[in-house]
Amino acid sequence: MIRRTLLLPSLLALAAAQCAEPLTQGGLTPCTLPNIPEPLRCGTLVVPEVRGVRDGRTIALRVVVVPAARPDPAPDPWVELVGGPGNAATDFAAAFVGDLSYARRDRDVLLVDQRGTGGSHPLYCEELALHQISSLPARFPLAAVAACRARLAAEADLSAYSTAAAAEDLEAVRRWLGYPRLNLFGSSYGTRVALEYLRRYPTRTRSAILWGVVPPGFRRPRFYPRDGQRALDRLIEECERDPACASWYPRLRGDLGAMWARLEGRPVPVSFRHPATGDTVTTAITPAGVAQVIWNALSYPDRARRLPFAIHRAATGDFSALQALDLATVPPRRRYHNAMHLSVVCGEEVLQSSAEELEAASAGSFMPPDRGLEYLAACREWGVRPVDPGTLGPVGAAVPTLIVSGELDPITPPSWGDEVARGLPLSRHLVVPYLAHEASGLRGAECLDSLFAGFVATPDPAALVVDCVATIRPPAFERPDRGSTRR
Repeated sequence: MIRRTLLLPSLLALAAAQCAEPLTQGGLTPCTLPNIPEPLRCGTLVVPEVRGVRDGRTIALRVVVVPAARPDPAPDPWVELVGGPGNAATDFAAAFVGDLSYARRDRDVLLVDQRGTGGSHPLYCEELALHQISSLPARFPLAAVAACRARLAAEADLSAYSTAAAAEDLEAVRRWLGYPRLNLFGSSYGTRVALEYLRRYPTRTRSAILWGVVPPGFRRPRFYPRDGQRALDRLIEECERDPACASWYPRLRGDLGAMWARLEGRPVPVSFRHPATGDTVTTAITPAGVAQVIWNALSYPDRARRLPFAIHRAATGDFSALQALDLATVPPRRRYHNAMHLSVVCGEEVLQSSAEELEAASAGSFMPPDRGLEYLAACREWGVRPVDPGTLGPVGAAVPTLIVSGELDPITPPSWGDEVARGLPLSRHLVVPYLAHEASGLRGAECLDSLFAGFVATPDPAALVVDCVATIRPPAFERPDRGSTRR
C-alpha cells in the first residue's frame, strides 16, 4: 500500500451522487457505491451557505461513512481531508475498502465532500478543464474565468466557499453524527482544513496527521519558484551522485541551460489528442509551460527521475519526452472542482501577494513569473475579496500531531512543516528523504501507511517508532535509451 496525497486519480467518479437512499433525520442510511462490494452509509446535511445570515441560501453537504471493520469500533472516526483545493473526499471511498483499509480497521472513516466539491453544491468550470490534461496551455484564460464566474454567481456566493467555512461544516457534521472527537488526516490543502479545525475545535480533535503541510501563511503561487528551484537543485544533485545517472547525463546543468536557450523567444508549436473529447488541442511549448511541466513532475518521485532524460533530449531540440512527461504527470480527467479552487485560494492565498512580489519571487528560479501573474489576474477577475491576513495566523493547539514532509517536495517542502510544528507542542515533524509531494514509485513507501495506522491507534508522537523510513528508496533514473534499471 502506498499513501497518496494531492493528485491521486479519482477512484470513484461522482460516487457520492449515487447513494441509494436519502438521509433520514438524525443519521445516515445504507447505500451502495459503484466498485465497492459492501454497503456504506450515506447522507446529506443541510447547512447555511453563509452562516449568520437569516433566511439565506442553504447548501447540502454530502457525507459518506465507510464503516469500521470490527463490530465494536472506537468512537472517534478517521476523517479524510483531501487536497487541491478542488477534490471531493467521497471520490476516494473505494480506497478505504481496498488499499487503505487499515484506516477503518478499528474505526469508521468519515468522508465529507468539502463545500463546492462532489455532492456538496459543486462549483466547476468546464471552460478551465484543459489544465487537467496538460500544463502547456494557459491554466486560467481570462475570458473563460469571466464566463464561468458569471454563470456560477447566479447560484452561489463565491466568497462563501472558504477554508473557515469548511471547518465549520466539518464540526456541524461531527455534531450531527454524534462523534465525540475526530482523527484528522489531511494531505496537501487538506492540511489547511485540518489546521483550521484544530484552531477552532482542539478539544474535539483526538489526533491529526498532516502530510505536505499547507499552513495558513501559504501564499500560492508566490513560493512556488523558490520551492520548485530547491527541489530541482536536489534532483540534479541526486543525479550527480548517482554513478549511472552521472554517466548518462554528465552535463545536466548545461543541458538545462541549452533547453531554455532554445525556447527563448521561439515557442515550439505542438498538438495532442484530448483524451475525453478526442479533439486535437493545439498549443505551444514555451518557457512558462515547460517550467510548469518540470514543477509538476518534481511532485512525483517516479516522474522526477525521468526529468534528466527529458531535459537532455530537449537540449537537442527534441521535446517529445518532455511532452510525454507532461501528459503523464497530469492525472486522468476527473471532476476537479476548479471554480471552488478559485473561491478558496484567491482570497486566502493568491490575492495576498502583489504582482511585484510574484515577479520578485521568480528571480533566480527556473520558473518565470508568467503563470503566477496569470493566477493573480484570474483571481482579480473571480471577484472574491482578500481575506483579512489577521485571520491567517499560526495555529496553536495541544493535540497529538504527526507532520510528514518530503525532502524533495517542490510544493510543500519541510520548511512549512517546521513552521506549523512551532505552534503544536505535541507534534513531531518527520522529514522523509526521497518523498516528494507524492510517494509514487518509492520502494518501501508502505512504511508510511504503517506509521499512520500506528499513530492513530496510539497518538503519541514521541513514542512512534519510525525506523522503517530509512528503508524507503527512490526509483531509478531513466536511461538514455528510455529504459530503466532497478538498483
